[in-house]
Amino acid sequence: MKIKFTYWVYFLFLSTALLGQDRRAFLPNIDRKFVDSLARIEQGVPTSLMIDPSLIQNRFKSIQNVIPLIYNQYSHQYVEYFAFKKAAFTQHMLEKRDLYFPLYEKYLKQYGLPDELKYLSLIESGLETKALSLKGAGGLWQFMPYTARGDFGLRVDSYVDERFDPERATEAACKYMRQLYRIFGDWHMALAAYNTGPGNVKRAIRRCGSTDFWGIYNCLPKETRNYVPQYIAISYMMNFHWDHAIQPQEWAFHMPSDTLHLKGFVNLKVLSSLAGFSLDTFKVLNPHILGNSIPSDVDKIIVRIPKDKFAFFNANRLKILDSASYFGTRKVLGFAVGSIDSTGGLRMLKNSKKKYVVKRGETIYAVARNLDVSVLELKRINRLRSNRLKRGKVIYYYTKEWVDVAQANDESKVEIEPFETLSQKSKLKTKKRTIYHRVRPGDTLSQIADRYHVSTIAKIKKLNRLRSSVLRPGMRLRIS
Repeated sequence: MKIKFTYWVYFLFLSTALLGQDRRAFLPNIDRKFVDSLARIEQGVPTSLMIDPSLIQNRFKSIQNVIPLIYNQYSHQYVEYFAFKKAAFTQHMLEKRDLYFPLYEKYLKQYGLPDELKYLSLIESGLETKALSLKGAGGLWQFMPYTARGDFGLRVDSYVDERFDPERATEAACKYMRQLYRIFGDWHMALAAYNTGPGNVKRAIRRCGSTDFWGIYNCLPKETRNYVPQYIAISYMMNFHWDHAIQPQEWAFHMPSDTLHLKGFVNLKVLSSLAGFSLDTFKVLNPHILGNSIPSDVDKIIVRIPKDKFAFFNANRLKILDSASYFGTRKVLGFAVGSIDSTGGLRMLKNSKKKYVVKRGETIYAVARNLDVSVLELKRINRLRSNRLKRGKVIYYYTKEWVDVAQANDESKVEIEPFETLSQKSKLKTKKRTIYHRVRPGDTLSQIADRYHVSTIAKIKKLNRLRSSVLRPGMRLRIS
């Protein structure tokens, strides 16, 4: 009984002492080493304030640079969040940071911005080049499409989305952050404006009557209130992750590359295969290219190819690009000379017609994706007037096949039809097309004959098997 009484007296005394202390001295000095060791060992089991506040405060001061690292309950909360609950995320950021930090540091220095802004991308996108938010923001720096296009001249369409290009997006982000700092003159306010927009920050200033982030904290959207504390916490974790038993396991390595300037239509499958690397590799180096080709309306676009393949590409540049761009805008039938095989010999592309049988439930869009052909091209080749497809319908499409030049010359002589012949053929097809007319109220046979330059009314009556000249609105008449 005496032991239990002593225990409760000690418990009440310790509780009173802890509650009465200042927040900066949350735990007695004798327990600080114990708490710090606990933070290192018990990963993933967070309790309230597992890390000594004074320890974090001192470490904030040691890495203090241009952007203030303010210690308070919010920043402490997110330090423990990234140290325990999101330890896997922190580890993943450590593994990927070397992919992008050199690029970030280059542009931050170029635009005279604090180097520690490189940590902002971690909470923006988790260093994912193709990250997309529910609101539509995309890329490493999470630009909205209208901001990317209108304010910073990034191309954002169904073919190219430069928000996903690390270099273009990083330069745009630096320009934007420089603008925001000039508006507010305070880095915490600039960060808040980067998250929610300068308009929302200005409204919060008017409502709360303060020009300091912590002064307008309660007037900001909930997401933005957490934004600056998260930035402070992730900056801390990137510098003191070892002290919380978080370390990278598998480093992501940068793939060395060289840049190309391309113009007009380019088939990326052909380009990558002829240059000696896979299309998947091309997609990793060029996340801003969304499809398997570059459209013909592109004046100039920068793409990257592996550095170890650049010498071969450069030596055969004209041949590779000629083959890759052949099926873009040219209308010539037959073969395209200019590709090269692994031995360096010339090869030829043959355009061959194939057929595909529509399966149950397939739409024209699904068929186009499977065949790697545009919907417009499928409709043109098969003379389809609508997007509806019936099960069992035969769809025709064209594919390209490679043959050796020597073999092709031995087998047959290829004749290329001139443009004039193709044009004449298309005109003949147009002339043979059947013309119909839908009768409207007030229409007469003589008026219809005059409109379509038909020689006689009798011809229209014969084509439509009409016994009289009386017409009813809605009738469908064949004219020729």
